[in-house]
Amino acid sequence: MPESTPRDRALFRVNPMSYIVIAILVVAILWPVAAYPLALGWLVLIPVGFAWWVARTRTRLDERGVHLSTWRSRRSVPWDEVKGVMFPKKGFARLVTTSDDSLPMGGVSFHDLPRLSAASRGRIRDPYAAPGPEQP
Repeated sequence: MPESTPRDRALFRVNPMSYIVIAILVVAILWPVAAYPLALGWLVLIPVGFAWWVARTRTRLDERGVHLSTWRSRRSVPWDEVKGVMFPKKGFARLVTTSDDSLPMGGVSFHDLPRLSAASRGRIRDPYAAPGPEQP
């Protein structure tokens, strides 16, 4: 199934192709670590840390709210505390709460806005979507 149509439309994750970058990084550090294991053995922690970040970073939307997971913490924000979403020039989207906190939405980028709007059942509006039929 292509990435643009994931099975769980309410779950947003870091692109799984990132694991290929991790594999390339492992291959790149094998030579120096094998040559000088005591001095450069710590380099193994770099791909392990990156893999941990890719595996843990995600955003899920459901009826209760937005559930954010980063490499070091998890947080749930109920819908009545969601003020909106902002998209910085770099990085993932950020959830803005009614207390003006800005929380990273791992795995959510600007191109995910239509899917984000659908998963939130319109609570997060897609300003570029065609307007629906007007209600009488």
